[in-house]
Amino acid sequence: MEEVVARKSEARRVRIYDIARHAGVSATTVSAMLTGNRPVSPATRTRVERSIATLGYRANASAKALVRGRTDSIALLIPPAGRSLSVFEVDFIARVVQQARASDYDVLVSTSLEQEKVFARLVEEERVDGVILLEICLEDHRVERLVESGMPFVAVGRTADPGSISWVDIDFAGLVRDFVRYLCDLGHDDLVLVNTPRPLYDRGYGPAHRAQSGFLEACGELGLRGRVVYCDSNPEAGFRVMSEILAEDSSFTGLVVTNDYAVGGIYQALTLEGRRIPRDTSIISVTDARWAEAFSPRLTAAPPPVEEMAVAAVRILTAKLADPALPPVQHLILPPVTLRESTAAAPVRLSSRVLDRLQ
Repeated sequence: MEEVVARKSEARRVRIYDIARHAGVSATTVSAMLTGNRPVSPATRTRVERSIATLGYRANASAKALVRGRTDSIALLIPPAGRSLSVFEVDFIARVVQQARASDYDVLVSTSLEQEKVFARLVEEERVDGVILLEICLEDHRVERLVESGMPFVAVGRTADPGSISWVDIDFAGLVRDFVRYLCDLGHDDLVLVNTPRPLYDRGYGPAHRAQSGFLEACGELGLRGRVVYCDSNPEAGFRVMSEILAEDSSFTGLVVTNDYAVGGIYQALTLEGRRIPRDTSIISVTDARWAEAFSPRLTAAPPPVEEMAVAAVRILTAKLADPALPPVQHLILPPVTLRESTAAAPVRLSSRVLDRLQ
């Protein structure tokens, strides 16, 4: 009994050196065959593959994967944009896992901020067949490394020049432009954009840059006053930032919020200062429908299309795994806005257009 247990334990710890000793070749030869760094003779390949199958036993899934040339697994790399995972990120993980299972793939999820270690472990050691990568910056070295590695991947988000890769993204610039136009149609001419944390913007975070560009461009085109503030991703920061804005210049009547973590604090600060929503201030945001419905008054918002993005990302990746010759696929989504009670016509007493007419 002890001998059987020992053999099973040893099988679970099979290394390249064990395979090399069993096959009668050097460890560098085994490594070269497994990684494809240099060719080996058919006879040597056969001996190594037989040793992998023998030493791998049933418990050594990685050895079997090496023989088959695939792992039937994909990696979902999703470093949190804030201090914790957002509602979107949590839902996205669940949807990706569900869709991948339908295609007979397992999902290895990494939420680590130590991206270098994650890449070394999963990508460079080829522990997965492909990657779905989130939280993309305009200049993103992770994308560059994946392109150089040759590993199939799909970016959720896009770089400044994403023409040669597959990606799925929300049209943040177009969406925020629509927000501004809607508020303008309601008579608002002094708007504030509450964007992501400044360090995230400075790192080139794609959604933050595109949302800000759309906001400023729309304000310029429509002749509106538009200001941008940056806010950490928590309600306390939303309260603090909004209190500071109100103390400095409270002339604004419309708020566009792309930092959904801050919305609760923004509501509290406005209420404390006697600013009624939407009578004095209208708010429109990008946030999950469940959150939007929980506020009072309910929040006019565009929900991130979690399911559509997750399904599209997995389908694009698995199609690429099945046929590496497929060209890049790019999918840009403009989610619809659900109108609720947080937006209304601009207050006449604060409208500069009305004041100009009276003068």
